Amino acid sequence: MILVRKNSSLLLGFLAGTSKISILLPPSNPLTPLRLFTSKADDPSPKTPFIVKYLIDSLGLSSPEADKCSKSLAHIKSPSNPDSVLEFFRKNGFTDADIKRILHSNSRVLCAKVDSTLKPKFEVMRDLGFSDTQITKLITANPFALNYLSYCNVRPRIEFFNTFLDSKDDIVIAISKDICLLASSLEKTIKPNIAFLRECQFSNERIGSLLINERRVIGRTLDSLKSIVKRVHELGMQRGSGMFYHAFCCFCKISANTVDAKIKLLSSLGFSKSELFSAILKQPLLLGLSAKNLCETVDFLVKEVGCELSYVSRHPSIIGLSLTKRLIPRHYVMQLILEKGLLKKKINIHQFASISERKFLEKFIFSFQQRMPELPDVYLSASAGKFLY
Repeated sequence: MILVRKNSSLLLGFLAGTSKISILLPPSNPLTPLRLFTSKADDPSPKTPFIVKYLIDSLGLSSPEADKCSKSLAHIKSPSNPDSVLEFFRKNGFTDADIKRILHSNSRVLCAKVDSTLKPKFEVMRDLGFSDTQITKLITANPFALNYLSYCNVRPRIEFFNTFLDSKDDIVIAISKDICLLASSLEKTIKPNIAFLRECQFSNERIGSLLINERRVIGRTLDSLKSIVKRVHELGMQRGSGMFYHAFCCFCKISANTVDAKIKLLSSLGFSKSELFSAILKQPLLLGLSAKNLCETVDFLVKEVGCELSYVSRHPSIIGLSLTKRLIPRHYVMQLILEKGLLKKKINIHQFASISERKFLEKFIFSFQQRMPELPDVYLSASAGKFLY
C-alpha cells in the first residue's frame, strides 16, 4: 500500500512538474515529454513524388526502379504526356516489359511529344521498309536509337549498310548492338573506316560480319583502326587471310598492353619465339583468353596429358577449349578406354578434343558401350567433375 502511494505521488509530481524528473525537461514546453517518447516510425513519411508514384502505378515498377527512372523526370507533374507516350508504345506493339526496358535506359522518352517526335521516327523506319516487329525489336534492344531516327540521319545510313548486310533483320541486329552506327558521322567516320577496311582486303561479307558481331568497331577513329591493323601486321599476318580478320577482331577487343602481356606470359610458359608466333598466327584468339585460363590449360596439356609445347603450338586451338567441360573429361575417358584395352593405340588429344560432342559420343562412347556399359555414365560424371574410377 505504501509502495502504491509512493508511485502515485511520483506520477502526480511528474505531471505537476515537481518531480526530480522535471529538471530534465524544459518547463516552457509541456509537449517535450511527449516528443521524447515518440518513435521515428510514427513520424509521417515524406510525400512520394508524383512521377515515382506514376511509374509504380502505371507500369508496375518497384520503388527503387521508379526512383531511379524518375531522376530526369522530376519536372513532370501531370499524367497527360506520359499517358500519351505509353498509349503510343502499346498501340505500336510494345509490351509493358518492353517499355520498362526502354525506360531503364532512356527514361526521358516520357517527355517526348507523340505527334511531333515519336510518330515521325516510326514513320521514317516504316518508309524504309522496316516492319513494326523490327522497329519494336530495335528500340527495345537499344532505346537510344530513338534519339537518332530522323529522316535525314537514317535513310542514307540504311542505304549504305544495305551494301554489306543482307536483310533488314541484320541491320536491326547491327544497330541494336552498336549505337555508333547511328550516332557517328556517316561521311566523316563510318564511310572512311569502311574504305580503309576494304584497303585491308576485307570483303563485303567480312565487313557485314563486323557490323553484326563486333561492337564499337566501325564507329572508332580511323587512327585507332590503323593502329590495330599495324599490330596485326607485326604478327606476320597477311591482309586478305582469314587469320588476319580474326586477329583484327581480337585486337579490337583488347589493348596493345594486354597483347604484350599475353605474349610475355606465353613466353614464360616455355614457348620459344617461333612456337609462340606459330600458335598466334594459327589461333590469334589465344590473346583474348584470360591469363588464368592460359596457364591452367597449358599446365594440364603438358603435365597431365604429356604434350610437348611444340605439339601445342602446332595445334593451338586446343588451348581455347574448355578445360573442365571438354579437355579433362574427354582425356579421362580416353585414358580409361585405353587402359581397358578398347583402343589399340593412344590417340592424340587434338584428334578427340577438337571434334564436336556428337561425333565424340558416337566414336568413343557409344561405339564401346557394349563392351563397357558404364562408359556413358562415366563420361557424364566426368563432365560434371566427378570421376568414378
